[in-house]
Amino acid sequence: MRLARLAILLALAALPSAAQAESAYTDLDLSSCDVLERYEDGGAVMRCQGYGGIDVVVSEGDARMDVDYGAPSGAFETFFAFNGVGETIEWMLDGEGAPYAAALRFHIDNDGNLAAQALVVSKIGTADAPGCVVGVVDAAADQANGVARGLGALAPAFDCTTDKVAIVPGASELVAGFGGANNN
Repeated sequence: MRLARLAILLALAALPSAAQAESAYTDLDLSSCDVLERYEDGGAVMRCQGYGGIDVVVSEGDARMDVDYGAPSGAFETFFAFNGVGETIEWMLDGEGAPYAAALRFHIDNDGNLAAQALVVSKIGTADAPGCVVGVVDAAADQANGVARGLGALAPAFDCTTDKVAIVPGASELVAGFGGANNN
């Protein structure tokens, strides 16, 4: 199953850009998000405005971040190392312009120094079917953006209750250290 997914990813990354799905981009400015909950240790849950009114729910705790799209999943999916989120979300759109996946850059920290960056691709959820992380790409990899879009193409068929997060081979140790809902 894993080899089949990798083959699909590589094939999708090799497609000409005109054949790939459309994308839209929104800014993620945490200072403009609504704080839904604050924790004693300094963490918080925030709701931010996403593409087409879709909620972006950012949870922060112990200097690590989790991001859900559409509805909170209840799972804290993030890197084991300290991390933070980037400022731009790429929304992958179907032929009718509806988003089905989102990609966000994470900055992974090692002893206070930026040590790695990863593109985290998530399925957009609903209240009845929360989304989840579909895959993780080391941002330093060749064609990382195209591979992330390939992972996004898998999102509509991805089962968040059983499918494991795909960590694209060749990822650095910090990027490979990702704890997904079904990977722990």
